[in-house]
Amino acid sequence: MTITELSVKAVPNAPRSHGSLFTHTSVLVGRNLSKLRTSPQIVIFSALQPIIMMLMFMVLFAGSVSGSQTKYLQFLLPGMLAQNAAFMVTTVGQAINGDIQKGIFDRFRSLPIARSAPLLAHILGDLPRQAAATSVILGFGVAVGFRVHTDPLSVLLAILLVLLVSFSFSWIALTIGLVADKPESVNMLVMMLLFPLAFGSNTLVATTSLPGWLQAWVKINPVSHLATAVRDLLSGPTSSAGSAIGTTVLTCAVVLVVFVPLAVRAYTRKL
Repeated sequence: MTITELSVKAVPNAPRSHGSLFTHTSVLVGRNLSKLRTSPQIVIFSALQPIIMMLMFMVLFAGSVSGSQTKYLQFLLPGMLAQNAAFMVTTVGQAINGDIQKGIFDRFRSLPIARSAPLLAHILGDLPRQAAATSVILGFGVAVGFRVHTDPLSVLLAILLVLLVSFSFSWIALTIGLVADKPESVNMLVMMLLFPLAFGSNTLVATTSLPGWLQAWVKINPVSHLATAVRDLLSGPTSSAGSAIGTTVLTCAVVLVVFVPLAVRAYTRKL
């Protein structure tokens, strides 16, 4: 019998601390941020993959979609930011599932902390990585020819909108990570869910160039609305600018309302 098992048996239902959720979450966020400090390659790889994909798509699709790589880049970069917002959340589900497999949740069970603190800590602790990766992708795009036609406030709003989507989608990945049997399963399940959202969208090509049956899905796809909103914020507003931003925020709210309780319930069942 391990020390962890003894502590769990000794304190099967540890009383919750009277400390605030903010305090408990802050301490656990520090634990997650320490991983980024000791492994900066995590941030590098998070940005490198979408950059490679962006360069590949520029070579493959620029001629047929826009006629030139520079013109296509203006369309593609916001789409890659939106697509990456969905893909980046996979690590959140893998991380919390890894904690379960390593027995760290057994320690949480014996500690007098707020039940939702470990969940929030995993997500908030991952946001700096997501913000850094988003900034690097945008900076690289500018370096290879992308031009921002709006003001700095609009650029900041675009980045915050991408992070808001990542934050809300992280709760989906978190829920999957809590119910999956191993980290490898988390990756497969999250990807199966996110691939139709990421690629069945207007991130790579305009909606009007797609088959009619696919256009119906693209028009309701939240990743499409995010891509449109980011394009408007970086390249200049269109008639759909306010609608795309509002729809994106509303979608995030719906995802949070549905998946936060599901994640908390799945976590509580693990205790």
